[in-house]
Amino acid sequence: IGIAAISFIFTSLLLAMACSDKKEKEIAAIPMDFDWIRLDSLFMKTPDAKMGELSAQYPYFFTQSVTPEEWCEIRKGSIFPDIPAFANLHYADLYGEIEKSVGTLSAEKKEIKNLFQHIKYYFPKFEPPKVVMLISRVAYETRVIYADSLLLIGTDNYLGTQHKYYQDMDKYIRADLDKKNLVIDVADAFADKLVPRGIHLTFLDNMIYEGKKLYLESELLPKKTPADLLRYDAKKYAWAEANEAEIWRYFIEKELLYQTDKKLLTRFLYPAPFSKFYLELDNESPGQIGRFIGLRIVQAYAKNHKEESMLKILAMKPEELFKQSLYKPNKN
Repeated sequence: IGIAAISFIFTSLLLAMACSDKKEKEIAAIPMDFDWIRLDSLFMKTPDAKMGELSAQYPYFFTQSVTPEEWCEIRKGSIFPDIPAFANLHYADLYGEIEKSVGTLSAEKKEIKNLFQHIKYYFPKFEPPKVVMLISRVAYETRVIYADSLLLIGTDNYLGTQHKYYQDMDKYIRADLDKKNLVIDVADAFADKLVPRGIHLTFLDNMIYEGKKLYLESELLPKKTPADLLRYDAKKYAWAEANEAEIWRYFIEKELLYQTDKKLLTRFLYPAPFSKFYLELDNESPGQIGRFIGLRIVQAYAKNHKEESMLKILAMKPEELFKQSLYKPNKN
């Protein structure tokens, strides 16, 4: 490469960085106020005599057929009375661990505010929901729920990957239960709502849908790396990059792209300890490798169509996006 070419590349990078900095400053200036309710704390710290007032203030979260006195008794009792190993685990114990491991979540609140500002930038009609932190009884599969005007976050799902309450879980599940993933989980909940999804989907359609969600999340959370968004550690992400061409060749040779077999979702897209190629390399592979490939396809399209907006990319038909992406992983 000549000096002129190097100079052009360097100048282009500087211009791209300047545009990005300008956009981020514009996003940071977007006014963003939202309610932040620590219902986990309110539930545990409200005096018995005030429980009726609390349940009346937040009727969505307190079944009205349960009296305030009964809520006070529930609060004093075991969380999992039917599970022998946790029969002696009380709400007070769990909340004590939330206070110790999760804390005030002040940094996470700032991250969520920044996420909301990014959503408002790309989707001007967006109105921020009330953010309600609550005790979910470690319902990790639904640890974040976004329902129009409410964003519910189960704080007991973010105590840390090595926490004693998670030790009976599979390693790949508890690996996600850390507060570093909280804002990513929130972004994922929004992406579920914001990215259009068709019906009668092929394996390729599903991969590109997941790739679009990750691409959107990378725009909404620009400080997070692709590895962060995939919830891969450095070793898993390095494996995915090193084996990308082989993974793609496997999908092509096995003629998987246009299949509609739901088992492919379990093998390559749903949470799992590893992806299931039914080969010796399975145990080395990270789970959900199809999401990684989907992201790479969408990134390839975006790279080859820099003039197109993110919203147009998200709205594209998967087959059209795939063909125009000219996706072809490099062989290492």
